[in-house]
Amino acid sequence: MNSSAPQPGNVSLRTVSSSRPQYQYFEQRSEAASDDYYSFPSTVSNSASSRDGVMRYATPVSGPASRASSPGVGVPRMGAIGEHGPLLGEDTSRRVRARTGHNNGGDGSVWMEGDLPHIRYAINHLTREEEDDDDDEEEDEEIWDVGGRENHPDGFVWDEERGCFTRVGTSPAPSQQQQQQQERETSPARSVQSSTSSMTTIGRKTFVAMDPPENSLLYPPLDYVPIILRPWALALLIICCLLTIAGVSFCNVWSKKRQGLWDYDGQSGSRYFVFQFLPQILAAILILWIFVVQAAVYRVMPFAIMASERKLKRMLQKLPMLPRNFLLPDLSHFLYGEPLVGFSLFTIWLANMFAIPLLSCLFQVKWYSYVDGANGQGRFRWTSVQSIGWTIVSLYGLLTIGLTVLLVRFVRAWSGLMWDPTSIADLIPIIQRSNILQDFDSLETSPDVGKSLEPRALRLGYWKLSGKKETLFYGIGEEDAPVRTPSLHTDKQVKITDVERQQNNLNMYEPTTRHRWTPWFLRTISIIAWSFLVGGLFIAFVIVSFLHDAIASGFPPRLPTLPSTDGFSASNFVYSFIPALIGTLFFLAYQHVDVYFRAVQPYASLSSSPTGVPAKHSLLLSYPSDLPLLVTIKALLNKHPKLALITFISTASLAIPILAGGIFTALYYPSSRTIRMTSLMPAFYALLAFCALYTLSLLAIWPRRIRYLPHDIATLGEQVSFLYQSPLLADKGLREVRCRADLVRMIVSGGEGVGGDGDGVEVGETRYGFGVFVGRDGREHLGFERVRRGGREDMVILR
Repeated sequence: MNSSAPQPGNVSLRTVSSSRPQYQYFEQRSEAASDDYYSFPSTVSNSASSRDGVMRYATPVSGPASRASSPGVGVPRMGAIGEHGPLLGEDTSRRVRARTGHNNGGDGSVWMEGDLPHIRYAINHLTREEEDDDDDEEEDEEIWDVGGRENHPDGFVWDEERGCFTRVGTSPAPSQQQQQQQERETSPARSVQSSTSSMTTIGRKTFVAMDPPENSLLYPPLDYVPIILRPWALALLIICCLLTIAGVSFCNVWSKKRQGLWDYDGQSGSRYFVFQFLPQILAAILILWIFVVQAAVYRVMPFAIMASERKLKRMLQKLPMLPRNFLLPDLSHFLYGEPLVGFSLFTIWLANMFAIPLLSCLFQVKWYSYVDGANGQGRFRWTSVQSIGWTIVSLYGLLTIGLTVLLVRFVRAWSGLMWDPTSIADLIPIIQRSNILQDFDSLETSPDVGKSLEPRALRLGYWKLSGKKETLFYGIGEEDAPVRTPSLHTDKQVKITDVERQQNNLNMYEPTTRHRWTPWFLRTISIIAWSFLVGGLFIAFVIVSFLHDAIASGFPPRLPTLPSTDGFSASNFVYSFIPALIGTLFFLAYQHVDVYFRAVQPYASLSSSPTGVPAKHSLLLSYPSDLPLLVTIKALLNKHPKLALITFISTASLAIPILAGGIFTALYYPSSRTIRMTSLMPAFYALLAFCALYTLSLLAIWPRRIRYLPHDIATLGEQVSFLYQSPLLADKGLREVRCRADLVRMIVSGGEGVGGDGDGVEVGETRYGFGVFVGRDGREHLGFERVRRGGREDMVILR
């Protein structure tokens, strides 16, 4: 649109860009159209009452609905008295009349009959385009108004003027950005008008599923699979299983045809280690490898199921994200549409439970006689037990099938992920713009999140809002469902009543709620019972072992010892399989403790200090997905000694079934012409040391108060319940991250536009906490947030 050439002293409209119309005034600057919609500011630039010269106009209804058509914008109020005083001051009137050439008798009114239609046209197009371009910013605009609060213990007090919790004695001055926000909030008519318009616009939008553009760097394909689940990695694990099958089969066949495998050279020889300990060690390496695979499966399956767009419900409520396929098999994936994954996990459980016990009794010593001339002679040789060998082949055959099924499941998987969700921070981009967050209202203090969540068929992928020519966005959502962002779904201008505040705070600050939950096996009674049981067994084991020198001198087997034709010996089987199985049970039971402490460590770190902790020691911790032993090193470097000890014991306890299955063997004593069960004493002493370490570690698994939570954190929904109202979801810097490196940079630096001083400039290191904060709906919530936002304390950490 072109206007006539500007004349000195007149208001003029220059050529307006087709992409973003603009309007200008000579010698003066207008206020933002998004703030006062259609205004004509005063030329008094240095006056404190410059807003008194604002002239408001109404834009005619034309084109799509916009802010101009929202309730609260009426006809032009020329010369009327508004909430900010006279809309057109006397001095301003003289200046405008001089510039426009309109006097109309000097009655104090201004009539710009020639320019007014052009101004209306330009401003209308400006505000309409701003609505399209800044629609996302409008959705996340926050107006926090939570009313007064009583003083809170632990050195915090509610600051009514600033609307946040602060420490007693600290009163940092509000920044310029905060002052501008407060000025905008002092206009009730404008706030109500903006809120009503936003609610009306959002209410008409629904989530529409979209496919990402091909070969787009801005919208990468959602097919990320963790490295451990990629075809080449699973193929390598499958090859190792096949090599195990081939090795055991060879031993069975060769032993039967050639009368054994190798001559027996006594307990002190190297061959004893090869046949009695090496098979278990190789199996233990595979078990640790499989643990990593299993953890990755649990971690990505809820997202992969949602990305497959199958109309399955309760993905948030029931399907666990933390592995629990240890002591007992986990069959939950059979119930949620993944029978292949369920079968794979079941074969993994079988291998983890029985591989080491079976391999510990695979090889036995047998007497083979032969005729040499006229004298009959013979020798002891190591042989393979046929029945046990073929059982092991069947076990690893099932595991191979299960891993192959898993490979097929992920070979061309549409996982819905851009990167591996290994930490709490990785969930932020996934749920940031979800339309199901309102379902989590007040569930952060619920004892059972799954029962309170409404079942929904969810999808993970790219979306757009219906009726809008806007860019795609990424996250979890319900298809064809309306936008239900908590920050917009709640009337921001409504004060929270004292009754609501009291009920809301009651559960937040109550220790019986905040520190309600821990796994049943780590509750006080369970730990006491477990400690007495393990301690009693260890003491009894030591007494029996050294009483009358029973272990060193040997003891009667009380079972048949002579091997059968296929090499099976009842006594050797019992004294190898049973100790190894008991050791395996203790090892697998400890994995549940390990998984819990890995998962809860970020919460403990975030609750450990009233001043918060850096992101690299909290939100970005990836302990549940780290490799064994590597997680111990990382925990030591991060100064988490308790976790380091527990993760070390969880791996070191694997030595218990390895040693227990190989220390006992039946030997013939010529002096007494008897057969006794004898142990390899160096291995026996090592077994005692590992058992003592395991027993003493039970004293360290008592979870401190900071490791207790309001509810479980095993499922995706339970973890989201601590994030759904966090202001972190409104950070623009976290909205469009497209790789994990960007996410880490934003989390560490504090996000874009919300720096430490409130003006987008980071002051010091951004610190986070787990506690009570003011959420996006203006109410208090329990979860994750920056401890300091805008140069002020915004969180109460309940220790």
